[in-house]
Amino acid sequence: MSHHKKGLTWLEFLFALALILILAGLATPLVFRASKGGARTEALNNAKAIAGGLVTFKSDRGSYPSAYTRNQLEEQGHKNLPPGNSANAYFAQLIVTEIIDSETYFYASSSGSLKGDDLIDTPEKILARGENGFAYLMTENEEALSDVSAVTPLVLAPVHEIKGIPTFDPIPFEGDGYFVYGAVDGSGKQGEISPTGQAMSKDRTDLLESGTPNSLFGKELPVIKYPLGLKPTPKPLPLPNWRHVAILLLLLTLLWRLFAASKPKPTKTQPEQNSAEAS
Repeated sequence: MSHHKKGLTWLEFLFALALILILAGLATPLVFRASKGGARTEALNNAKAIAGGLVTFKSDRGSYPSAYTRNQLEEQGHKNLPPGNSANAYFAQLIVTEIIDSETYFYASSSGSLKGDDLIDTPEKILARGENGFAYLMTENEEALSDVSAVTPLVLAPVHEIKGIPTFDPIPFEGDGYFVYGAVDGSGKQGEISPTGQAMSKDRTDLLESGTPNSLFGKELPVIKYPLGLKPTPKPLPLPNWRHVAILLLLLTLLWRLFAASKPKPTKTQPEQNSAEAS
């Protein structure tokens, strides 16, 4: 007696595919949240490291990085500071003084961001475009902030200037809108981003509120120095809902089975019947 192995029918194949898609639909959000949460945790740790470096810098030089401290450093022979007044240029003062020993601490996930390569021997290489993901907070006339509050922010991410307005990017870290910042006390903190792109803060219209009794900046006007080479993260295309696709496949499979069951079986023709009887 011979046995013939039967392969998968189309119905079985579609049923198996539907199950795989259901499992993929359940697993994808978990993987996505884990990767985004990791990006936010990394940025939060880096914000804390930068804030700690700024506190040490001020302890050594009497001020956070500013035009004044830049002149000091150049007079002391530091010739590899990058030009301009971007966040990259000010944070470079932490590197040339060896308070922070690696460019990788300035990484924060964003569109256009890169992990630093630690090439710091020329002004063009030290914290080059994209190697810093954090904005730096100062006040007017390129002067450093005062320590108004222990939680006054010094560094922020992810934030961009859009039409002259500081706008926080809700996508890079958690997808549902989180920002991180490093504060005057050397800590790293996080908060939620409003639907209009503002950093939300308890008892304030937003984190950067100024000129009010609750302001974290006192009477000073915060001025944001933005990182170089970054841009707002484009909104990702919506992922297909695998569960809906799987349910559709299951319904198609069921309809196919019903159609096949209701289809009348072909009857034998007269010659076929005569042939069967003769045999």
